[in-house]
Amino acid sequence: MKTVITLLSASALAATLAFGATAATNQERVQVQNEIQNRFKTMSTDELLEKRGTMTSQQEREALHNELMNRQSTMTTEQKEKFMNRPENRTPKMKNQGSGQGLMQGNGMGSGMGGGKGGGR
Repeated sequence: MKTVITLLSASALAATLAFGATAATNQERVQVQNEIQNRFKTMSTDELLEKRGTMTSQQEREALHNELMNRQSTMTTEQKEKFMNRPENRTPKMKNQGSGQGLMQGNGMGSGMGGGKGGGR
């Protein structure tokens, strides 16, 4: 019985510590998000539009997008066009991914109607 109580107490303590660590991590994320948003609020719309496509973290991309969405009603026609089109200076999301063709060889196997597997380039 003592062993069961000890195990339950240890589990409860571990859960409490894990919850505290999660709460601290969430609080840090919120703080970083607020700092990013405040930085973007001080920039002009043209500066924000120039930053499109260059953000490296998901938080920065979301904050930039949210700020531009908030300003969309006050944008000039040129700014709206720039906002709606792909940015020229965008960094590729998968920069180390090649686009080559692989080699694949197959031999037909089977007999009769509709026979076999295989084929390829």
